[in-house]
Amino acid sequence: CKLNAEDCLDDNSCGKKKCAWKTKQTMPKTAPWAVFVRDPLERLLSGYLDKCYNPQTRRNQGHCEPNAVFNPMKGQMDAKNKTYPNLMEGLDMDGQEKAMFGAYVDVLPRKWNVHLVPQAVFCDLHRNIDKYDFVGNMGKEFYFNLDRMANQFGGQLPEILNSTFGYMDHVKNDNHDNTGKQGSGHAMHTPAKVARFYTARTVRKALEYLSIDYVSLGLEVPEWARQMIREETLSIT
Repeated sequence: CKLNAEDCLDDNSCGKKKCAWKTKQTMPKTAPWAVFVRDPLERLLSGYLDKCYNPQTRRNQGHCEPNAVFNPMKGQMDAKNKTYPNLMEGLDMDGQEKAMFGAYVDVLPRKWNVHLVPQAVFCDLHRNIDKYDFVGNMGKEFYFNLDRMANQFGGQLPEILNSTFGYMDHVKNDNHDNTGKQGSGHAMHTPAKVARFYTARTVRKALEYLSIDYVSLGLEVPEWARQMIREETLSIT
């Protein structure tokens, strides 16, 4: 939006937000292609925290699918004109983060929400990622990847990226501890969050859905996930 802001200065079609996702200028054939990928297990949890963890967010956005499980079924009323309760209604989930996330992972394949589908299917990345001019990773080196992309393409990009992510100070201070802007609901502070929500069982289940990302995008299963599975195996034996 910020890169294309000039296309909205005198154009009411951009709406109140004055945001242009697409430029009105003709895209040159030589335009570079760039993409950021993220560890699939961390991305799944981040999407869950953003779309499902807060009950009000679940109701207002309707993105914690399937809604028949996690939200009142819209348009269906009981005899007293009240919305039918969802399957989570009335359950005391305080302190049950692992159980609730596990329930979400169990029903996930029945309804893929666009925010959580494997990254490999977007833009045919499983076929085309080798053709991209820049491939970054939204992990511990996120800010340094932003810096690398800004330096590679130049122009307005460094200033605009910094206004959005504030990456320059992190790079200057050699900060490798953060993967998102402070206060952002999308920021992941592993391993604290993964240990709070994941179990070895949910790791294995999630890997069944997300293996295409690890295989086709050349990503490695993170050490924390491997450790969870190892510890469970040792406890069983």
